[in-house]
Amino acid sequence: MSRVRQRSPRNSVDGDDDMSTGSASPAPLLPSSTKDVTPSKEGFSLLKGALLAGVVVQNAALNVTARWSRVEALHREARGECHASPGAVVLVIELMKIVLALVLLAVEIKGNPVISVMKTTVTHPLDCLKVIVPAVLYVIQNQLLLVAAANLEAPVLGLFGQLKILTTALFSVALLGRTLGKRRWVALVVLTAGIATVQTSQMHSDGSGDAGEKNVPLGLMMISVVASLSGFAGVYFEKVLKGSPISLWTRNVHLALFSVATVGLQVVSGDFEEACPHSLIEYLVQGLGPVAWAYVVIQAAGGLLIAAVIKYADNIL
Repeated sequence: MSRVRQRSPRNSVDGDDDMSTGSASPAPLLPSSTKDVTPSKEGFSLLKGALLAGVVVQNAALNVTARWSRVEALHREARGECHASPGAVVLVIELMKIVLALVLLAVEIKGNPVISVMKTTVTHPLDCLKVIVPAVLYVIQNQLLLVAAANLEAPVLGLFGQLKILTTALFSVALLGRTLGKRRWVALVVLTAGIATVQTSQMHSDGSGDAGEKNVPLGLMMISVVASLSGFAGVYFEKVLKGSPISLWTRNVHLALFSVATVGLQVVSGDFEEACPHSLIEYLVQGLGPVAWAYVVIQAAGGLLIAAVIKYADNIL
């Protein structure tokens, strides 16, 4: 009996240890958590399809609003009204991204998103610094996009913007070691060529079109740089996202914060137009017209949409 009693506590303790180890160690929880988080194959295909549709709509709206926001700024300048610089527009975009990402994070964790971001930053400081590179590149890219939009009409802007598909594929192979089959390469080339064929008539413009200024060589050079930066930054960010346990929305908050620090310093150190107020907040509010605000919303929401594409699919979806 004494032996039985000695074995019984020992067995119960071992059993308790097993259960406690199972609850404390992340390894046994992986199968159950994977079932909860990872969608089925059919559900994953639907998710990718929804993301693709969202990207198509966002890109189309982005090109139109980018061009007309610059035309709007030109008209405001001609009337002697305050108009925000491309850097100020990008600053507003990044600030809106922070707000949207915090809201989505709050929905995800069902708690205080600010506290969650702060805890993650303190716990993984070096991991959080990895987004500095794409943050700076996105700031440069978005400002150059507005310069290109000021010199190219929306169809041409959309056409050459598709160069990012090929640059993304090239950087995916170089940085991620991804192997693309012949069919995918052919599809990428055919896609780009098809868009060029459909919109090529827009490039032979006789000066007609919208009332904005046009400097086609400068615009083409800027949009080519944008496509290259977009491809590299997107693939780099994909590598950071998929190699870290940090939440997607927390990553976007960090990304936007570094972008705000970068472009904010540029805006504050620059000279405001005479027609603009010297208060930064008033300058950002009054310097953007209705079309510019529409561009800000589309660009901010699109940034989070692209992040979701990178996380749950890949850059060349």
